Amino acid sequence: MALCCRSIDLVPASPMIQVSVIASKLNIYTLQSVAVSKDSVIVPTLDGQLLRVTLDGKSTSIVNLVQAELGVPFGIVEQEQDLIVTVSGYLPQHYLLRVKSDGKVETIADLTQRSGFYGAPFGVTLDQNSYLVTISTDVVESSSELIRVSRDGKISPIANLTKFGNPFGLVVQNQSIVVAQSYGQLVRVEKGEATAIVDLKAQGFGIPFDVTIWRDRLTATTNSGLVVQVDENGKVNTIADLAKAKYQIPSGIATFGKDLVVTTNGGFLLRISA
Repeated sequence: MALCCRSIDLVPASPMIQVSVIASKLNIYTLQSVAVSKDSVIVPTLDGQLLRVTLDGKSTSIVNLVQAELGVPFGIVEQEQDLIVTVSGYLPQHYLLRVKSDGKVETIADLTQRSGFYGAPFGVTLDQNSYLVTISTDVVESSSELIRVSRDGKISPIANLTKFGNPFGLVVQNQSIVVAQSYGQLVRVEKGEATAIVDLKAQGFGIPFDVTIWRDRLTATTNSGLVVQVDENGKVNTIADLAKAKYQIPSGIATFGKDLVVTTNGGFLLRISA
């Protein structure tokens, strides 16, 4: 059960930023993303649920993908009131799914062969009329790729990302794609070529998990407990230290109007305002 907390705390990293707790005690795993749909937030959970959480902290389960024997949801994005979700199961089985508002599930693409026995799909986002998906083909060896999936399930490779480790969240920025990578970089993919924008780990900000665009800047969560922004010159600025504020490690991040919503592995769904 999600619990709403109405108090607002100033985040130590920036006096201009405020954080409010929308919900707590959610069963969130570190690499799970988050999505916004109308006036609510969609949170994937480790036990397989997609939870619809309203701003007053009330939650309802849309579907349980583990109970449906499909897997644990990781990446998620909203498309025309449908939810596009990557899931990873234990057989192994990996899918890109479409979840309707009534909980009905449709398979867009079977990613099992692509991900392999030791891999998994992670992030997903929209690009015009298709889906961009990050895949680790072997989590242990950190081999990975970025693929495009058409609405009818056709898969085509975009770029090999192995030199940057396992790929997590991603976002489209102008004509390029930005991916959060396990070796610590935010990587830009353009015309099939992948180049590092910034190495967050090397600069002491940690490994990026998810990324969005907020106030025209790349904004990422990291395993150091931070939410950081990167400007057009690659300069990094910490906007929130959620670990220091005792919300633990942030995972999913998405824009919600003029604000951000962020999930943490401490079970919090947070709203960040400036």
